[in-house]
Amino acid sequence: MLDSKERVRALDQKDMLGSIEALPKHLADGLRRGRMSGLPRFVPKEIVVCGMGGSAIGGDLLKAWLEVSSEVPCEVHRSYSLPGHVGRDSLVIVASYSGNTEESLSMFEDARKKRSKIVAISAGGQLAKMSDTVSVPFAKLPSGLLPRASLGYMFGAMLGVLERSGVVVQDKQIEEAVRVMGRMTAYCKQSVPTSDNPAKMVAHELFTCVPLIIGYGLSRPVAKRWANQINENGKSIAYNSELPEWDHNEIVGWVKDARSKGFAAVFLEHDDRQGPMQRRIRATKDVIGRGSSVYSVDAIGLSPLAKMFSLVIMGDYTSAYLGLLRGEDPSSNEPIDELKAVLSKK
Repeated sequence: MLDSKERVRALDQKDMLGSIEALPKHLADGLRRGRMSGLPRFVPKEIVVCGMGGSAIGGDLLKAWLEVSSEVPCEVHRSYSLPGHVGRDSLVIVASYSGNTEESLSMFEDARKKRSKIVAISAGGQLAKMSDTVSVPFAKLPSGLLPRASLGYMFGAMLGVLERSGVVVQDKQIEEAVRVMGRMTAYCKQSVPTSDNPAKMVAHELFTCVPLIIGYGLSRPVAKRWANQINENGKSIAYNSELPEWDHNEIVGWVKDARSKGFAAVFLEHDDRQGPMQRRIRATKDVIGRGSSVYSVDAIGLSPLAKMFSLVIMGDYTSAYLGLLRGEDPSSNEPIDELKAVLSKK
């Protein structure tokens, strides 16, 4: 089914596969837009990314990258208000692709009360209007995408903001990430047959089971992205976890509960160096592989950013192919739309 251009086109009505293929361009353009945000040079004591769903996942990736690239701590907040430690010396990045996410708008107002430095990132909506009204630096993204398909723009803009402020120098990592994702697209796009297409093959393997995506270090937030994309694009139940924590609790249930046979563990690997984490991964696979399916997906590239986004784009393709295998449009959002309609009723 996945190799039929006509059947795929009939299901993929909003061209999710096209959005995934454009991810490298989105990333590069997002960096440019973030640099143009208007934020004055300012090195904060901390960075706080505020957002929900597909707009917040860019913050998770940013946090993981900053852990190996900067001394400034970063956290991602998904709520209606900010923690008590956020204040004048904090840089608060409010990210909402639609510009109308109620939690993000509430955190924007809370950041103003705390007199934090604020940058807003959005395609428009209320967030754009509020930023203009109170003269908050603003990075404008193009409209017309689903929030989860705006990751390249969103992450690129966040990184551009931090470059402009003087927090980081990404040292051409974006350029390598763009090249690496171009290589991944050449392997994974719809025109490549299943027999030669790693994303299609992984989608077929995961079609009849519940995936648990396991990351560590740089791939920890990518595992969350995979699970979220499988939920939304793939219309499938999926979960994510991380090593080494997983080995201190969840592994017991996987080995002792016979229901684990309906699950599959997918390890997102990115470090070729031999060390304690590599030994742990091998041992964990051996233990859980006795009763459950185990798969590995390896990053490509040299820089942390390239490795991270090689795994991101592989997961995005896999999730879209899972949705298509289920006979679903990867872009549809009916349960989310229904919930929003219920919550909007006063």
